[in-house]
Amino acid sequence: MPLIGTNLSFAYPKGPKVLDAVSCSIEPGTITAIVGPNGAGKSTLIRLLAGLVSPDDGQVQIDQKNLAILNGSQRASRLVYIAQRSSLAFDFDVRLVVSFGRLALPKDPAAVERAIERFGLTELASKPMGTLSVGQQQRVSLARGWAQLDGHDNAYLLADEPTSAMDPKHQLQAMHGFQELASGGVGVALVAHDLSLSTQFADRAIVLDRQGAVHAQGAVGDVLTPRVLGEVFDTPFVTGEIQGLPVIIPQTIRSTT
Repeated sequence: MPLIGTNLSFAYPKGPKVLDAVSCSIEPGTITAIVGPNGAGKSTLIRLLAGLVSPDDGQVQIDQKNLAILNGSQRASRLVYIAQRSSLAFDFDVRLVVSFGRLALPKDPAAVERAIERFGLTELASKPMGTLSVGQQQRVSLARGWAQLDGHDNAYLLADEPTSAMDPKHQLQAMHGFQELASGGVGVALVAHDLSLSTQFADRAIVLDRQGAVHAQGAVGDVLTPRVLGEVFDTPFVTGEIQGLPVIIPQTIRSTT
C-alpha cells in the first residue's frame, strides 16, 4: 500500500499558505523526486508525509490508516525522515549518531556497522559530528536512516535534499543506495534540485508550482519534461544524453546587449 497524502494544505503561523490541497502518493519499491521552484513547499510536503508537522487540512495515510494515530515505535518501523542538514544538541561521534536509527527499534549493532560501511564512513566512525563537513554529515544521516530500515522492506524513506552538499562520488553512492532500498520494496521520496540526477534515478516525480499546488505528477519521463519544467520554473529547458544517460538543463540564452 502506498503512503498517501490527500488534500494537504498548510500555512505557518502568521504566514501565507505554503501548500494548497496537495494530493500525492509515494509508492513502495519506487523512487519519487519532489521538485519545484524555491518556496513551492517541497520541504514542507516531505515533513507532512513524515508526520513531523500536521496539515491544516487533509490527512496522510499509511496502510489506509491516519498517520497521526501511530505511536513512535510504529512510525519508526515504517518511516525514516532525513533532513538536509543534521541538528544535534551534543557533538556525538559518528557511530553513536548512526545508532540513533535504532532507538525505537530492537538494538542491532550489526545493522549499525553495515550502514557505516555502506556509506564509506568506517574511517570517520569515531570522529565527532562537529568535525565533519556538511557533505560528510549528510552521509552520516543517510547511514542512520539505513540502519533504521535494516530488516524492513514495508517502509518509507523521506529525505529533504539528502545529497545537496556531497561530492559527485558520494552523491552517486547515495543514489545507488536509494535504488537498492527501492529494489527491496522501500518507498523512497526525495526533495531534489538536480533534475538530471532525478531523471536518471527516480521512477516517479511530483512537481509543485510557486503556489504550493501540484502542477504535475506521474512517471519521470512524462513529468520531468521541458514543457512542464518550463512552466513551473519560468525558464526554458532542453533535454539530451551524455554517454547514454538522460540530462535536462535550463536552456542557455545568449544576451543580445
